[in-house]
Amino acid sequence: MIASSLLFEKKIRRTLRGKAFLFTGVPLIVALAVPISVAIVFQTPLLILLYPVLVLPLAYLGGKRYGLDLKKARLEADTQASVVVGKNSLLDVLKKIDLMGLDDIDRLKSGRGGRRIAGLPSITERIANLQGMSSLARYATT
Repeated sequence: MIASSLLFEKKIRRTLRGKAFLFTGVPLIVALAVPISVAIVFQTPLLILLYPVLVLPLAYLGGKRYGLDLKKARLEADTQASVVVGKNSLLDVLKKIDLMGLDDIDRLKSGRGGRRIAGLPSITERIANLQGMSSLARYATT
């Protein structure tokens, strides 16, 4: 579990931040700049009222996309960690955690986790990801 967290934090999260800026930050900046620029050029300040119509959907879609990318990245970190520590030992730890019946783990499993943890895969998804991983994956170079 520690190996997976370290891989995610030190290796994968950096690329994820750049991707998040590209898919969320840039469209938001453009959505803000274009209506303001048009309002200034055409001297119609009411056009500025248009930008919430553009910004809110872009922010929502960007957040959803980032959540999906975050989930994939965490599952990838599990896969890479299983190469280092062994697939079976990581699966055993995940199964033991699942059997503990912890409240936060159960909330993630049932989907009641809320927005803050939307990018986290449930323990069931993590186990299924590792069980679905080919035994040949341990020989892959990353």
